[in-house]
Amino acid sequence: MQCNPVIKILLALSLGLLAACQPLERPFQPEYKSSWRAAPGPRAALYVEVEKDGPPELEQAVAKKLQQLGIAAFAGDAQPNRYYVRGSIVDTENGKYLDWTVFDPQNRNTGLYAREKLPPVMVAGEIPAPSFDRLVLSSASHIDKLLGGDGLTLEDENKLTLFVPIVEGAPGDGSESLAAAIQNELVRLGLTVLPTENGATFIVRGSADLTPPVAETQVIELVWSLERRNGEQVGQIRQRNRIRAGSLNGAWGDTARLAAQGGADGVYNLLRKSEPDYFKSKS
Repeated sequence: MQCNPVIKILLALSLGLLAACQPLERPFQPEYKSSWRAAPGPRAALYVEVEKDGPPELEQAVAKKLQQLGIAAFAGDAQPNRYYVRGSIVDTENGKYLDWTVFDPQNRNTGLYAREKLPPVMVAGEIPAPSFDRLVLSSASHIDKLLGGDGLTLEDENKLTLFVPIVEGAPGDGSESLAAAIQNELVRLGLTVLPTENGATFIVRGSADLTPPVAETQVIELVWSLERRNGEQVGQIRQRNRIRAGSLNGAWGDTARLAAQGGADGVYNLLRKSEPDYFKSKS
């Protein structure tokens, strides 16, 4: 029995369609799909490392300052597949320097580099607090610029800023009125007072202590404490006055301003002693 030519053609076409529907062989292809994950950019995850003999706790301080500049920096334990910036102490004829170099996730030098001058007196890697703070600020600023940021301007780096929280322990409205009054007095003296602690280089903490009434009088003591952002205390100003018992249980009025004048003058003198270079630059 012979097949009809038309049937032969249709049969051939159907076989061809079946063959075309079958998956084509793809030689040398893996049985699973591979994926490639790029390392986070240096601003998305930057490890801060300082070689031995460097200032203690410098990594944490620089990482924290970099975070304020928008870089997700971290210190402590290194993580794989991350950019990192390494600080190295370098001795030269002109003194010691701290070199910061940025490396890519494959530990290759990116060529991004900054140098910071270290203070001449540095015992066992330790730096006096004012110099340490300036080193952290300058290092973070230059690293930020290396990674495409604006860094901090020279004015920002040299700026002295204060924050005054609510005064503790004052009767009546003293907690608020004393804090507001000393802020006004500090501004009158030419200092910059910020509305929040963020960005302040010094904190002025006030506290009040009132003795129990004796013969219808009380003794109130105000203590103004000047502290750096790292918690180090620069000094204190103490003010004592005998008052009529209960006279400060309400509004303080002019009493807050008079008390704040003495406190602000004391804070200003402490700042001049602790930051002489800053005040020289302003003169």
